[in-house]
Amino acid sequence: DDLMISTSLPDRPAQFALNKLDTYEYVDLCFSGGLNGERLAFKASSTASPSRNAILDENLPWHVFTEARYGFIKYMGIAKWPAKLYKDLCALFVRIESHLLHRTDAGKRALLEYQARARRDWHD
Repeated sequence: DDLMISTSLPDRPAQFALNKLDTYEYVDLCFSGGLNGERLAFKASSTASPSRNAILDENLPWHVFTEARYGFIKYMGIAKWPAKLYKDLCALFVRIESHLLHRTDAGKRALLEYQARARRDWHD
């Protein structure tokens, strides 16, 4: 048996994001840019505070939003968010991504703004 121990840790959010998730606080989906080697909010990070280069949800590129929300949903489950809230947020993301407005750049901007406001409003 030639089993080896992995040399890398599995992807996980930064500690500050995990803390917010554990206490059901609002956390932006992405905090340092996008793809192509830039870190997503729900990718591995050892930082204890958000990056000053954070991109607010409403300003995310569409492809980054769609990738980042997968990690958000995963860690909502790990943090054991209440089942109704978990289902409601999953439904929100499905509706956002399947809405007819997502076919245009202006529509995507509107949908990103809507989901960010809707999630922030819930936490206020």
